[in-house]
Amino acid sequence: MALPSVTGTTGTNATSTTSEPKDKAALDKDAFLKLLVAQLAHQDPLKPTEGTEFVAQLSQFAMVEQSIAQSAKLDVLSAQMTGLASNEAAGLVGKDVTVRGNGIAFDGLTATGASINLDAPAAKVTVRIQDASGKTVRTLEMGAHGEGAMPISWDGKDDAGQPVAKGTYSIKVEASTADGKSVNTSQDVSGKVVKVSFEKGYPELILDSGVTAPISELVSVGGTDR
Repeated sequence: MALPSVTGTTGTNATSTTSEPKDKAALDKDAFLKLLVAQLAHQDPLKPTEGTEFVAQLSQFAMVEQSIAQSAKLDVLSAQMTGLASNEAAGLVGKDVTVRGNGIAFDGLTATGASINLDAPAAKVTVRIQDASGKTVRTLEMGAHGEGAMPISWDGKDDAGQPVAKGTYSIKVEASTADGKSVNTSQDVSGKVVKVSFEKGYPELILDSGVTAPISELVSVGGTDR
């Protein structure tokens, strides 16, 4: 006995389903299972592969729905983490910190503390204090130094022994080994946090010296030791 063909029925179902409005494209799992059972119930046994494209589309719709739900949950989690990070950053106001950076400020009397970190022992270390225009106002020959942190002390005077103007200056370091090979360095600046800014979309620490640094550049809190 020949089995009735349902090819026309299957094709009609596929056409009507794929032409549904976009707001009905996302199927929940119950709707997906019902449609899958209906598809299998009307499947032509003589053509077992017919309609598989329709089932594949339903599966893709379900995966898209799950992806959208996961993205929404991740957005909520991200917002919560951002809020926690902002609260922690605000709690640094009034505390002494050390941040990664090359700024050093002079208030007319004393210069803020700073230090450099050598990746390897250096036979010669030269520190140049530069103004906002990049002009070197003071050159400090630090001599030889081992690997690790090296504090920088500046009296706020230029190479002629005259006090420089108040403001924020930068540090440029050159370090080399006995055979002239360059030694990598990084620089730290210490000060008291007077403000935390969120204008750039992330917490930025503003020190009493005027030096600013993103919180990602925070090295230590409560001292200059790393």
